[in-house]
Amino acid sequence: MHLLHKTVYLLVSFIFAIAPVKSYTEGIVGQPESFFPSQAVSQNDTTISQLIYRGLFKYDIYGTLVPDLADSWSISSDGLVYTITLKENQRWSDGSPIVADDLIYTAFKSRYLQDVGTDKVDDLTVRYILPNKFSPFISLLTKGVMKDGSEEEYNPLSPVSSGPFRVVRVSKSGKVVKEVMLYSETANPEIKKISFRYYSSEDELELSARLGEIDAFMSSQEHQLENFDNKKFPLQGIYFALFLNLDNEGLSELEFREDLRATLNINELIYDRGINVEGPISRSIYTDPDIDYDKYNKGLRDDLDGKELVITIPDLKNHKQMAERIKGIWEDKLKVNVKIQKRDPTTFIEDVINKRDYQILLYGQAVGRDPDRYINWHSTQKEFPGLNLSNFDQVRADRALEEGRNAIDTDQRLIHYNEFQKVIDEYVPAIFLYHPYANFYVSKHITGVGEKYTFTAADRFLDFMGWKK
Repeated sequence: MHLLHKTVYLLVSFIFAIAPVKSYTEGIVGQPESFFPSQAVSQNDTTISQLIYRGLFKYDIYGTLVPDLADSWSISSDGLVYTITLKENQRWSDGSPIVADDLIYTAFKSRYLQDVGTDKVDDLTVRYILPNKFSPFISLLTKGVMKDGSEEEYNPLSPVSSGPFRVVRVSKSGKVVKEVMLYSETANPEIKKISFRYYSSEDELELSARLGEIDAFMSSQEHQLENFDNKKFPLQGIYFALFLNLDNEGLSELEFREDLRATLNINELIYDRGINVEGPISRSIYTDPDIDYDKYNKGLRDDLDGKELVITIPDLKNHKQMAERIKGIWEDKLKVNVKIQKRDPTTFIEDVINKRDYQILLYGQAVGRDPDRYINWHSTQKEFPGLNLSNFDQVRADRALEEGRNAIDTDQRLIHYNEFQKVIDEYVPAIFLYHPYANFYVSKHITGVGEKYTFTAADRFLDFMGWKK
């Protein structure tokens, strides 16, 4: 039966690949490594992985957690056991059924579930046993489920999958991947194929756009292309901030930190970079509505007699430009001397982040959709591999983060995370700046690309059902 499934899968993939239907082609710089959910790392690989795989749960277009492959689930009274049952008649792209063994295999391969035990209850039901209470657990189950034996039996670029799309062709020139083609009968009434073409540089990518070889591409650079519109969107899973190292004596006074924040008109400062960040749990149902995130005080001025400040940044164009804007404001309004320290971006994490070697750090940090911010702000996370970049240490914040992880009820979590946000707002361990825009250049021949809640780059396809060519 296993051989029959493989044969049918290959035959159907070939038929879909040559089918004369409309296609959408997107250009990418780089090379794909793996689309397995357990292995996909790059932004591009993760995007394709999310198109071809389904998880037990997913986030809808409003950012709400909803079931996907899961039919029903229950949580034990102590919060340690999650029992989840799959929907019936769910199939892999080779026609075989999605069963409990696939969930157990996926958990074994997932770095997020390494400490979680799994028991098979029946062919469609699995019991997950946690070592400690962890209310964000369901959010971990949004990662794609893999077929049992996937990493051992299938090519990581053309795996058996379960999502709305399936890989039907991988074109190579020698060892270099030139194109990956996906097909879906259901994702769009008109456009059935998505092709990702791979290029070696931004210049080559732009040239292909000018020649009409691709319909769209994402880029970190600005391009002027007559036949393309920039449908840029914010990546709300990343926020840039000024992290104030509270172990540094020069930042020990709360009033000074408040003044540093109040002199910055964030909306004007970030006008070309993204949308403003609403605290450590930004633009979520858990964002505290009672906090005023606009702290700008137009009339604030002071003479701090040349007090020294150092902003450390990766030596990259966007960081340098933003640091220069901030330097100019602080030197003008507070009469401080600001030095911008540029460090090698290739070793920045090892030399700067891990050692906490900075006074003020201008940096971008990735966060999850769940409001849990333990690793980012709890006092136990001040040292590597923790991500408490401000060396923040406050008992109220710690307790709120701990209780937020233990509470299963949404209303209780809201109470704890509102308290956490109030403490961050009160003590100013960071000055939150912006969620960065992603430049998404789309041919004028493609219509229907609209605004939506975009947490990651893959969310650009959330409204693909309405795209037309």
